[in-house]
Amino acid sequence: MPRFLISLRFIGRIFFLFILTILVLLIIILCIEILLKYFYNSSTFIQLSVGRYNVSKQISNNQQSIDNKQNITMEQNITMKQNLPFIYKPSSELCILRALLIFYPTDQHETFQSEFRWLYRSWIEMMTFESSLWRTDLIVYANEYISFFKDLDCIYDQIRIDSKEKPKCRIFPYIRIKDRQSKHESSSKYQIIDKQNSQALYEYLRTYGYIDSINTIFEYYLSFSMYDFILRTDMDCFLTNNFAFYVPYNNSLLVGHGGYSTTFNSRRLKRIAHNINWTYADKSGLGSTW
Repeated sequence: MPRFLISLRFIGRIFFLFILTILVLLIIILCIEILLKYFYNSSTFIQLSVGRYNVSKQISNNQQSIDNKQNITMEQNITMKQNLPFIYKPSSELCILRALLIFYPTDQHETFQSEFRWLYRSWIEMMTFESSLWRTDLIVYANEYISFFKDLDCIYDQIRIDSKEKPKCRIFPYIRIKDRQSKHESSSKYQIIDKQNSQALYEYLRTYGYIDSINTIFEYYLSFSMYDFILRTDMDCFLTNNFAFYVPYNNSLLVGHGGYSTTFNSRRLKRIAHNINWTYADKSGLGSTW
């Protein structure tokens, strides 16, 4: 058979397959179009459309409700700020005693000495703007009365005598929870230790690095009970000049705010509080300065 006849047959088969493919595609497209028209005209499609509309409407209503609540909350906050200033500037003729409370781990002196120096320096600078009738002491709870404190003219284990005494840096002895082992006794006449509580802290929280920053406040109330206002803070901060003029209003407790939790954790804590019959305050993200 001549070669050109074989080529014609081959080309004919390819052309036939091409036409067949086109026809199949047209049939598929036609079927899809028929199905779409069927569903479009059916009650099923209408119900789906209504369902989407209802959901959208519900979302819109929910969003509007949330916006209304936020607006109400904002209005309440504005009203509260107008009626209750969180900080205010009292008369400079008033005699006010204040104290800064910090914990200094002398066993980590090389790590924290620079932070303490900056805080100490800002304290000295702030007092140059302070009223002559105000007194702000720097109270430090530390493992040891090291030469570092002596060089900064800090006195040891002495509370404020009266309102006329000059501001001072005061060091009070404190044994860290992790170092207490079997010794749960006071290091100063101004420290009150609940042995049962101290033993529990050693057993369950001695590996928590920040427990001493809070526990010092609990055990050393006598060291700051004579002050009108106290500020508990970490050392990685400094005081601004405005601190020389303002105090919390009407003995309010002010705290810093940070991103310390998530919505999931907050809800979980609320559930746990409910399970053990505790009151849930619904407050989160409270900072370490207060």
